[in-house]
Parts: sequence; C-alpha cells; structure tokens
Amino acid sequence: MSEQSAQNQDKFIVRLPDGLRDRIRLAAEANHRSMNAEVVALLEENYPVPVPEKLDDPAARLLFWLAKRIRRRNPKPGTPRDKQAALYERIAGDIAERMKDIGE
Repeated sequence: MSEQSAQNQDKFIVRLPDGLRDRIRLAAEANHRSMNAEVVALLEENYPVPVPEKLDDPAARLLFWLAKRIRRRNPKPGTPRDKQAALYERIAGDIAERMKDIGE
C-alpha cells in the first residue's frame, strides 16, 4: 500500500459473518500487524495492481515477472515462512505500484 494520510484513503464498511472478525484478529496478531493492515494485505494479495502487458524494457519485465512469482507463494498461516511471504508480498506490491505507468 502506498504511503497516504488516513484522511486521503478510501474507507469501506464491510459486514462480516459471525466469527470472521475474531479470525482476522488472530491472524493479525500472529502476523504482528493491525487488523486493518491484515485485511489490506489480504486484499492486496488477491487484487494486485494490474501488470502492463507490453513492456519494452527488459529490467521492467524482469521486475514484473519477479513480482508475479513472489505472489505465487502460499505458506501455512502462522509460520515463519508466512511472515516472510507477507514481506515479499509488500515488496511485490511496491514494485508493481511504482512501475505501473511504464507499460501505458
């Protein structure tokens, strides 16, 4: 997620089924982040920034390929690899976000 003040970020209210809030809280605690950060990380993982299809720059193609490979990781929740995957996901999202204008 890009750096923004809370006032400039979109807000979205969601009705959660019984028990889901507690599961999100537990996952957030296990990942040492807020519930909001947990939900945002899951949304970023499932709805990544679109990758431009036409890239002429080999370095840009390599970075997007790397971001795509990083997102394929699916470790078990609560393991050290899960925390590592969360870090990689943030890196992949940052790569895609910073380079999305290259292919346009």
